[in-house]
Amino acid sequence: MWRQFSSRVWRGACCQWQICVKKSGVHCQLSVQPPVPCLHQQTVSLSLTTTQCKSFRKSKQKLYDLILTMPKKVDLKGLQEQRLARKKKIRKYPPSTVYLQVLGSGAPGAPKALYVFTEHAKYLFNCGEGTQRLAHEHKVKLSTMEHILITHKSWENVGGLPGMLLTLQDTGVPFITLHGPPGIASLYYDTRHFLRFKDISIQYKHFEENSGPSTDPLLIQAVPLWAKLEETVSGDPSEKMESFQETNDEGEDLYAHEKSVAKKRSSPVEESFNNPTLKRQKQGESTSCKNLSVAYICRPPPKAGALRLELCVKAGVPPGPQLGELKKGNDITLADGRIVKAADVTDPDDPGPVFIVVEAPSEAYLDSLLESSAFMQHQFSGGSEEDLAEVVVHFTPQEVVANPRYQEWMARFSPSTSHVIINDANSCMGSEAVHRIQYKLNHLNDNLFPLLGDNGIPKKEACTEGNAEESNNSDCKETLANNNEDTLQFGNSQISGVGPTVQAATLLNYYIRPKKRFDRSNVLHLCPDAYIQECYEGEKFESTFLDVKEKLQAPYLDKAVNAGSQDYPYVTFLGTGSCIPNKTRNTSGILLELSHDKALLMDCGEGTYGQLVRLLGSTECEVLLQKLVAVYVSHLHADHHIGLIRLLLARRRAFNAAGISNVPKLLLLAPSRIMAYLKSYNENFEPILEDFTIIWNQNLLYNDFTLGKEDYKKLCSQLDMKDISMTYVIHCPNSFGVAWSHVNGWKIVYSGDTMPCKGLVDIGKDCDILIHEATMEDELEEDARIKTHCTTSQAIQVGKDMNAQHTLLTHFSQRYAKVPLMDDLPAQVGIAFDNMKVCFRDLPTLHLLYDVLVAMFSENYDEMLEKTAKKRLARQKLEAAMSNITTNNITSEETAVKEINV
Repeated sequence: MWRQFSSRVWRGACCQWQICVKKSGVHCQLSVQPPVPCLHQQTVSLSLTTTQCKSFRKSKQKLYDLILTMPKKVDLKGLQEQRLARKKKIRKYPPSTVYLQVLGSGAPGAPKALYVFTEHAKYLFNCGEGTQRLAHEHKVKLSTMEHILITHKSWENVGGLPGMLLTLQDTGVPFITLHGPPGIASLYYDTRHFLRFKDISIQYKHFEENSGPSTDPLLIQAVPLWAKLEETVSGDPSEKMESFQETNDEGEDLYAHEKSVAKKRSSPVEESFNNPTLKRQKQGESTSCKNLSVAYICRPPPKAGALRLELCVKAGVPPGPQLGELKKGNDITLADGRIVKAADVTDPDDPGPVFIVVEAPSEAYLDSLLESSAFMQHQFSGGSEEDLAEVVVHFTPQEVVANPRYQEWMARFSPSTSHVIINDANSCMGSEAVHRIQYKLNHLNDNLFPLLGDNGIPKKEACTEGNAEESNNSDCKETLANNNEDTLQFGNSQISGVGPTVQAATLLNYYIRPKKRFDRSNVLHLCPDAYIQECYEGEKFESTFLDVKEKLQAPYLDKAVNAGSQDYPYVTFLGTGSCIPNKTRNTSGILLELSHDKALLMDCGEGTYGQLVRLLGSTECEVLLQKLVAVYVSHLHADHHIGLIRLLLARRRAFNAAGISNVPKLLLLAPSRIMAYLKSYNENFEPILEDFTIIWNQNLLYNDFTLGKEDYKKLCSQLDMKDISMTYVIHCPNSFGVAWSHVNGWKIVYSGDTMPCKGLVDIGKDCDILIHEATMEDELEEDARIKTHCTTSQAIQVGKDMNAQHTLLTHFSQRYAKVPLMDDLPAQVGIAFDNMKVCFRDLPTLHLLYDVLVAMFSENYDEMLEKTAKKRLARQKLEAAMSNITTNNITSEETAVKEINV
């Protein structure tokens, strides 16, 4: 009979593992195994007999070394407990610093997001697509985020919510409260199959519920604003969705194979959706509240004025307990009989300045806005001076802001009230880092890496650190001076009596406490000359660049001869990173321009539309969206499709702006399970189902083709293809690879996410371009296997197996944000970067870039080499420890039991 008497538990990449030492008679067994099935399940069982042992102590030490070097999961529960303890301690006092920071300005392609900082907790008002990426770039503190407040149910306000919740979970945030119109929590529920929220509790607070306790860092009052819509006769909504009824309403759980047998307790949101009766009630309320916008009136708790020690010394107050009494607001009597009043030696009490966040999505909301009594006490003629609004943040679209009735509402506030406008009239997209790396890459080859069309961040040609700071301070003073005028210009109309008003830009701050003021010192600017100079700081860059410069330009010397149709197809990489976006690489998105008037998109991660606007500029992006005929989704992990809804809405607006109301439907080639998510969004937020026609990927399998002959012929005709073949690849359930064979004779294959896959080789035989994921470096081959991804060498080998003319590597782990680690890059292989545009004539020279990139980003590359060396050493020690354990023996049962119990 075996009996366990010592064990240690740790967590691997996709499951929990356990190491146990068991005894039976004179035997001791070491067992290393996962308690539940997983992708890399294996069991190592070693029996050690006491009669063969020389030194158990050494074996025990090796065992402990083995345990110490095994991968461990971050103790999120411990982090959460620490945060809760800290929260309880600091909430005894009101926050002394409160400021508003614009994170997303609402410019075309940019998110709409306002970050509110207090020492006790952080708040986020709206969370548009791309908010997570900007928060990462600008090092916005999210660890004590507690509340996300949504003003209106639209993708512009909630598109970044899934990614933000994942980031908050990873930082150890124990729970988050969502505020806003009913139905916003459905977005969390509908993404549960392709996003894992296992360590964070999501709660929803109804807009009619009272504000939180007075100890909260912000006291928040929700104000409902209802649209006044004309009654129109509309058809049965079920008729519009008839063509989609064949799909399964239940999404497929892509992480089912990683879940433990022990089921996590459901959050309040999950419980409400799992209950059929509650789900119907919530669905009905969500549908009825589609025309609801919620404004928020916020103020920090009152704070006693600070004690001024210089006045205390002047009044003759001695050090000691009397200072404490004065700080509490109590008058004191000195030894000589003089009375010192607390009011004479402290700053005035701060009653808590009021700020308001509001959105009127359309003119239909203006009646409700103008008639609401909730704002009156904070307006010029409605209440006391301490209740006047300090600042109003407007998420309202510019066409509504320009409406005289909206301007009338703004004019009701005091002339001292400041206004910040976060909407589509702004131009700052918020990322300086994207421009920085693009300027560097453009210096290598301006055809492969065109400068970005985003002109929303001011440029400073001659820029040093000192000059930059001086310029920012100058801009700040100039802006504040302009804001002191009592007039505000909107187009051709002018109104008076509106206080300082600013069109938002990323990192614009407004301080509520202790001082009330704008702060533009951190607002972004570009320094192209400084970026180029950074390239030459690498010791080997200049010589390496000169060696290949002429070769890189060679394909363009005869551009006039090779003009015209030879340029197509163009392959533009909009996102080349995996899992989550960072400031260098966005999540997956590849634009394939088939001709001058036709394009398709392969995968559409978060921020894909923003990448298009940033690359092309707003006007050219609208032209491109009108050429976009199809989107292909390889699989349903969020980093490959979460940007689809924003793209659909932007495409519709682009056609409408061109005067086309009958928008051609987009072809959506995707796994069928995506429909559960899209239908729920259509029901709870805004209509999107009329914008596309879906074709299931599984109907286009090369070895199990089930699409109707006429439908297939029509599909190929719409895309100018003579053949479209797909195959299952080795990743999550329903993951696909695709081969596009064009009528002009070229063939392009896209792997999606996968391990090396024979099916992909079969459909990709003799292709011109293979675009293949290369998530991991070769040193992490086992990690790549566990996570069902490829290493760089494996991806290159797939290209060789299918006889691909050229292979482009993409989907790099964000640990390789600049340059992936490789021993050697073959002549037919290239590395993709965001905003890289490639055509056939570029392919033969792409491999020349690698050495230049390594020299350009040498500091980052050297750090990665050092990390890899450490991992290699740790792995070697682990292998040696396992080998030694198998050869060492146990001297006696008594020694074994004694040592292990110690």
